[in-house]
Amino acid sequence: MSPKEILVLDIETTGLSPKFDFILELGIVKLNIGTGEITNLFDKIFKAPKLTAKHRNAWIFQNGYMHIDEVRNAKPLDNYRAEIQHILTPFKGKITAWNRDFDNAFLQQEGFDLGLAMSCPMKASTDYFKIPGARGYKWPKAQEAWDILFPDVHKIEKHRGLDDSIMEAKIIFELIKKEVYNPF
Repeated sequence: MSPKEILVLDIETTGLSPKFDFILELGIVKLNIGTGEITNLFDKIFKAPKLTAKHRNAWIFQNGYMHIDEVRNAKPLDNYRAEIQHILTPFKGKITAWNRDFDNAFLQQEGFDLGLAMSCPMKASTDYFKIPGARGYKWPKAQEAWDILFPDVHKIEKHRGLDDSIMEAKIIFELIKKEVYNPF
């Protein structure tokens, strides 16, 4: 691991509560913050053994980003626990996500050790993007950040773990180049 490398991850879940909802998908990429090189490290869908009818009506399914059969036919997260932690461990303290607090809360609820929290690129870039919200500027969604940073590159956020982590890594690298975001 180079000192210029960080992990960017993205999860898809059944809802917003780490206590009551489940991680359905995880994508992890390594980003070289010096060159922008992105390396895919992990991409899996998980079957949540305690999935209930409430969870089957999750936003991710209702909006067509993921089909319930993908989850039904997947293996539980526990089957990948050691592999995931093996990826995370060398990068403890160098792991982020576009909405870092959300992703970290779910992963920590599942018992993963991410080390010290890095700053959140979404929150750190709020004043740069200047997207009006109810009380000043709002936190930019990844799609909004992409559209502002790369107006000539058509990309739609797929709400899928690996695809979104790649998209977010590209956004983060651009923000680093513009000196808007410093991951350390």
